[in-house]
Amino acid sequence: MTSTTQAAALPAEHRAQLMSLAHDVSFPMGARLFEEGQHAERFWIIRTGTIALDLHVPGRRAAVIETLGHGELVGWSWHFPPYLWHLGAGATSPVRAHEFEAATVRMLCERDAEFGRAVARWVGKVTAHRLHAARIRLLDLYAPYGSGPR
Repeated sequence: MTSTTQAAALPAEHRAQLMSLAHDVSFPMGARLFEEGQHAERFWIIRTGTIALDLHVPGRRAAVIETLGHGELVGWSWHFPPYLWHLGAGATSPVRAHEFEAATVRMLCERDAEFGRAVARWVGKVTAHRLHAARIRLLDLYAPYGSGPR
């Protein structure tokens, strides 16, 4: 877990703006938050528990790409058209989280350019981190020598 994947990566004033839009939710262990290809209408910041991000692999079981915990952003697909999930996600323990309606946050990003830039930087860093994690994990699973040293 890196600081760029956590909500703390947002400047304090923008984090406060974002948190003013949150409502608390919980998920039991085993609950699926979303599946690849579904419409991304919301996102979460984990308060307690863990969520596994997974990637559909044809002919195989879904590959867990990364496990997220306290303070981490769950979901970035809500920020980029066509707003479809690129990964799946499931609770690997009971989870409590802050939930956000994507359309409301996007609207605030449009109205407040400074807030929008801060959110875009944060979500972009998370996206880059997740892409790197997916690459490493898939190499570990399917490449003949894993991700090993370069």
